[in-house]
Formats: sequence, C-alpha cells, structure tokens
Amino acid sequence: MKKIIQPAVQEEAEFICDVTGKSAVARLVMTFGYGSFRDMDLLEVDLCAEAAEEVLKLLQSKYPQFKPKEVEAYNPCPVCLRNWRG
Repeated sequence: MKKIIQPAVQEEAEFICDVTGKSAVARLVMTFGYGSFRDMDLLEVDLCAEAAEEVLKLLQSKYPQFKPKEVEAYNPCPVCLRNWRG
C-alpha cells in the first residue's frame, strides 16, 4: 500500500540571460577536455535573443564554418527542461 505523506510539487523555473537579465532563449556550453589549457573547466551561459545573435556573429566572424543547424524536434529533459536528444 502506498500512503502519500507529502504531495510532490512541480518546480517551475525561468531562465534569465546572464548578460542582460532578459528571458533566455539560448544556452552556450563549452566543456574543455584533457590536453587543453583549461582541462576539466566548464562554461555555461544563458543568453537572450539579442546577446545570442551577438555571440554567434562574433564567433562566425572568426570561424565562418560554424553555423547553427536546425533540429528536427524539441525534446525537453524531464528533469531540467533543457534540450536533449531522446
């Protein structure tokens, strides 16, 4: 028999741009591996639309081969609601 002691509460979160404080629509993640100058470092930045475009343009100005690709479906992670491939 299952007796519920305390009902679960679903968490709601809002992601905020680390640059402007507006609602975030993009996330930049860089993980540094073995052999790099930043071995085992992690950079995670949430960005609003404007900041994301600025970062993308800056990156593409130095490395024009970096182009975003369209994904087929949005599958949020059931735990953190971030994109994941299921």
